[in-house]
Amino acid sequence: MSVISVLLPPLIGGVIGYITNDLAIKMLFRPYRPVTVGKFRLPFTPGIVPKRLPQLAVLLGREVEAQFFNADDLEILFQSDGFSDAVANSLTDMLYEKKTTLCYTMEGLEAREDTGAVIRAAKHELCRHINQALIGFDFAPVISRAAENIGSDKRAVKNLVSSLAPGLSDGIHDFLREKGERTIYPMIEEMLVDFGDRPMKDIVSDLLPERELTRQLIKNAYLRFMSIYVRPVVESIDVGGMITEKLRKMEPKAVETLILSVVNREFRYVVWLGGLLGVLIGTVNIFI
Repeated sequence: MSVISVLLPPLIGGVIGYITNDLAIKMLFRPYRPVTVGKFRLPFTPGIVPKRLPQLAVLLGREVEAQFFNADDLEILFQSDGFSDAVANSLTDMLYEKKTTLCYTMEGLEAREDTGAVIRAAKHELCRHINQALIGFDFAPVISRAAENIGSDKRAVKNLVSSLAPGLSDGIHDFLREKGERTIYPMIEEMLVDFGDRPMKDIVSDLLPERELTRQLIKNAYLRFMSIYVRPVVESIDVGGMITEKLRKMEPKAVETLILSVVNREFRYVVWLGGLLGVLIGTVNIFI
């Protein structure tokens, strides 16, 4: 038996095993598109993964959500110290570093259909409460005290104003009931403009000069909100659907790159294992 006849079967078997496994792995992903000859589509085109990508996307989305990232996991994440600290830090930085004026922000929100109606309703409600408070206020004592400041040489005027104080108070109340809200609303608008023309960071710094205290207030408010509403929030997030949609939009080549970035070494082992098995089978054939 010659050396060639001994070495050739294991060599051929190894090459065949290596190429077969390497080709099988490549056929998982390639070709990326169907290959056609005229109207006839060649078998095994596209590859298994590109061909079944929509079904794989649904399956992977469901499994990832069920096994690794479901609503319970999101609930823990949203209430964790790390996440709440990140939210508090981001909002604090935004408040203390944002140079946009409050008016600019409010105008943008008021122009939107969803938030504009809420802001305008809030302004009218504020007007109504201020007006009701003024209507319930007794102006007579204030008018009488103001009359005391009239010069001593005008005692008659002073006495007249004091005697008219209850009537003047009633007249103010009547005016407020009839035109109060229409009068107060432009005043509130003007006050908000004057107040809001300053940069938001200056307003926040004046109201809450201690940055760390602000951060802690934001964090506590966030945690209180999440303690009540975290379940409806997380249940409204479709993790599986987002993963499915993301995978469906990916190009087959990008999917191949993603999978190979995780299991490329294992695939290489499979290819070399095919070569090794081919060598073993070729060696056995020598003795048959």
